[in-house]
Amino acid sequence: MPYRVTNSMMVANYNRNQNEAQVRMDRFQTQLATQRKIVRLSDDPVNIIKALNARSRLYDVEQFRKNIEDGKAWLTQTESALTELNDIIKRAYELAVQGANDTYTDDDRTAISNEIRELRDQIGTLASTTLGDKYVFGGYNVSSSPFRFDPDAASFTLDGDNMVEVDNTGVAQYNYDDYWVDMDEDIDLDDDRLQHIAYEINFGQDFDIAISGLALLGYGQYTADDLTPEDEGRSRNAYTTFNEFYVVLNALSDLNLDSDSEILHKNIQPFIRRMQDLQKHTLAQLAEVGGRMARMDLMLDRYSKDEINYTQMQSDVEDLDQAEALMWFSMAEAVYRASLGVGGRVLPPSLMDFMR
Repeated sequence: MPYRVTNSMMVANYNRNQNEAQVRMDRFQTQLATQRKIVRLSDDPVNIIKALNARSRLYDVEQFRKNIEDGKAWLTQTESALTELNDIIKRAYELAVQGANDTYTDDDRTAISNEIRELRDQIGTLASTTLGDKYVFGGYNVSSSPFRFDPDAASFTLDGDNMVEVDNTGVAQYNYDDYWVDMDEDIDLDDDRLQHIAYEINFGQDFDIAISGLALLGYGQYTADDLTPEDEGRSRNAYTTFNEFYVVLNALSDLNLDSDSEILHKNIQPFIRRMQDLQKHTLAQLAEVGGRMARMDLMLDRYSKDEINYTQMQSDVEDLDQAEALMWFSMAEAVYRASLGVGGRVLPPSLMDFMR
């Protein structure tokens, strides 16, 4: 059914259409200037959610990778200390074998005891290993040295068989749960007291990146089932074992107890077994640290792939196809210019047109 079109209706429609053409040109021009397909949330509400999720995941991946890199640095420092400790124990084992040889003189054993003392002191240095300004083997205690060593606290006595009995009480102590514990004693560790520094490497997944000083040097005493009945009650701690070895060697030299090869073997032979056990413990810790580092490498490789995937996902939504945008902008510009040319013919003439 026909209806009347007034001059004001034609003008209003023309202005509205021109404004829409300008809006389209402005949108494509803004995209070209920012190189982004989505400039405002209203441009693509559905895909903007995908882009925001991709950005959030990329931020998480970056943080997890940083945590892993920090954790690897901590584990590398731990591995270095354990490797050096293993070398120290290997050298002490060689010295124990030499010291048990009855052809060695008191002066020879004095030289061995001096080297054992230096190795013992180096163990004390390793126990205070730091990464930056943080102590590696102190559990939650990273601001102060977790160990306290007092080798002079050891004392020795001789039994009827000329065996040197060493009391290591107070020689090596560890600051665990904010109080000192003697590492020569058996320590009952429940889950709440296992102070492990952990980094988050995935959502809700923490990963231990440190071992405590108790795991590093060992603690407690041997039982009759551990090595031999002669070793029962001896310290399992590396520092106190070295200190005990040093005390025994000095006692043998000062008191001339090595005149009998049987006495010599009874006093020194146990240290050969104990050095072997210390090395076994150290190698087990090294294997554990190596396993953790291998897992971190796998996680880093996974996050590298995740970063590529989420970056591509974000790019698909946000990044602009410049050639396509230029094409659409050219089309919008052509439409706008054409509408300007037609406007002069569509708009009704006014009184001014007749007065000219």
